[in-house]
Amino acid sequence: MKRVTTYLLLALGLLVLQTSLFPRVLPFSLKPDLLLILVIYLGLKEEIPRGGCVALVLGCMQDVFAGTAVGLFGFVLLMTFLGVRALADRLNTESSLLLLFLTCCGTLFESGLLLFTMVLFAEPGPVWQVLLERLLPQVAINLAAALVMLRIALWIQRRRDAQVGDRVLQYLDNRYEH
Repeated sequence: MKRVTTYLLLALGLLVLQTSLFPRVLPFSLKPDLLLILVIYLGLKEEIPRGGCVALVLGCMQDVFAGTAVGLFGFVLLMTFLGVRALADRLNTESSLLLLFLTCCGTLFESGLLLFTMVLFAEPGPVWQVLLERLLPQVAINLAAALVMLRIALWIQRRRDAQVGDRVLQYLDNRYEH
């Protein structure tokens, strides 16, 4: 329960950054999808019942903050979690390079799934053109955000382990400490 609460509080902070601060600070309309990066981390580290519920709640939170169709991001983030979870048993989940690679793949998967669901359930209009035009810049900005989040997570883990010794979040390797 402590870990779920930590994920939800972290997601709330990331969501506020993503929806309130980044649109005012970043020069373009592109902004990093921080919840997607968190869901990919969940896919690598958590089991399906806990991680799936958290991913669904995170998507619903994103729908409340910035969604136009209720449940769309809940569905997309849950499918992203399940896709990463299906691969996680076959991969070295301790590697931070894997998180960066999956951030690229997850961004492509999320955009494809958003486009598919919009075509299937609604008239997408010119949205598909906007999604395709912004796909590569979105991959780049998500990759940069994942790299920054890795550095911050490693810094927090080192400080927390020195104080408490109890790990709430599991370790990633220290490849990006320097």
